Amino acid sequence: MKVAVNYSVEARNLLTNSLIDIDLFKCPDFSTELIQDAKEMIPSYIHFGLNAENGQMKNVDWGLIRELQSQTETPYINVHAVAMAKHYPEYDVETSQPSHINEMTDAILRDIEILDREIGAEKVIVENVIYRGQGEYMMRAAIDPEVLSRIIEKTGCGFLLDTAHAQMSSKSLGFGVKEYISRLPVDHLKELPITGIKPDNNGRLRDSLPMTDDDWALASWTLEKIIHNSLSATHL
Repeated sequence: MKVAVNYSVEARNLLTNSLIDIDLFKCPDFSTELIQDAKEMIPSYIHFGLNAENGQMKNVDWGLIRELQSQTETPYINVHAVAMAKHYPEYDVETSQPSHINEMTDAILRDIEILDREIGAEKVIVENVIYRGQGEYMMRAAIDPEVLSRIIEKTGCGFLLDTAHAQMSSKSLGFGVKEYISRLPVDHLKELPITGIKPDNNGRLRDSLPMTDDDWALASWTLEKIIHNSLSATHL
């Protein structure tokens, strides 16, 4: 297992002064200058802003994706499984009708099929996104554990579990985050980002914030669960 943190000037200074010990810097895909700065210190990898839904993969610059991957220590191409409400205006965001869910799932799968052809499914990891409920931009189907498990099973991709996204989604779903994570396809986990969450001045939850005691406790529980599942599978 390797440990990474998001690249920043502050993180760079901490590493320079031996105040943190990490394996990689994590960088966004939109700043070649930032990526280069990070690489001067230690190996770095890219977190891509790709969305699988509604034909988005047809507009991707695959040459750039491959170039960024080859220039860094990026083992997997991450993609967000999404179903934007604006693309399904006739459906309630919380729709549970099988035909609606199948339509959205199929749209995600079609985009991931393009990723498979370009990159290879074994090098792709599917990430859980944020669902906020009524009046928001994401359909509930996109974060449904059964939908995500179906996508992983059908494509052969790995899974990226964002614990902050899971916390925020579970609050909108009305049940505990541990129950939600337990239903996700963690047996296929390849990457585990952890960040803190906190409401802003308007009460809207935000992620990518400093970790609280509750955030650390959830991260610890998640790691223990993953390790337990892995050991159980090894002894089958």
